[in-house]
Amino acid sequence: MWKRFQKNIIAGLIFLLPAIATIYLIQFLFSLIDAFLGSFITSILKALNIITLHEGSIYFLGVYTPFSERLLGIGFILTIFLITWIGSMRIKGQASQVFLTIDRAFRRIPIANSIYTSVEQIIHAFAQERSSFQRVVLLEYPRKGLYTIGFLTGESKGEVQRVTSKACINVFLPTTPNPTSGWLVLVPKEDVTFLNMTVEQGLKFIISGGVVVPPDPSEGLGECEAVFDEKDVTIHIRGKRKDES
Repeated sequence: MWKRFQKNIIAGLIFLLPAIATIYLIQFLFSLIDAFLGSFITSILKALNIITLHEGSIYFLGVYTPFSERLLGIGFILTIFLITWIGSMRIKGQASQVFLTIDRAFRRIPIANSIYTSVEQIIHAFAQERSSFQRVVLLEYPRKGLYTIGFLTGESKGEVQRVTSKACINVFLPTTPNPTSGWLVLVPKEDVTFLNMTVEQGLKFIISGGVVVPPDPSEGLGECEAVFDEKDVTIHIRGKRKDES
């Protein structure tokens, strides 16, 4: 009974841990950002007489609020607008020298530069999902019987195609947990197995070291048989198990 209890509690923790970590991270970021900017913005609004204090409560434009220290959430909202504004400037190519200076400054800070570059590489790996990686493939690599996840980047052309005399495709084999590093292999098309998982799912699978396993889209589906009649179409689905119909 004790062993069963241990298995159940471990299984429950494994299931709930991602949700708990996500909620904790969101709450931590909200509290950190709002506490940092919220007090500063509240002080500015006090100086402008937009908000006033009366009997320990904050009044916004004369309207009572249930807050006493700062307007809760105003710092977080300002951060969202600030991030949106910076993103708009980046897309339009404005203040590029300022962004370049900030980037160089972070790269020169000891310890922080490794964190900065690692996060940057992971973000770029997800950003290049639609542009560079076309599909997720499976290879028997580095030897027969061992399988490696890779990404299709294109078809081999030019001198490579002429020398190999086979229809080869370019496959990028990323490393774990950093998918931005890896190596390129040219593989005959008949030796490649194309998977149905999306590129994003493949990246998560590699970054997590196989912990985050994408679901099989064909799991639970049986064979389909269509019967055509003059008036309608009847589809019979047979499950994988013998007792399913």
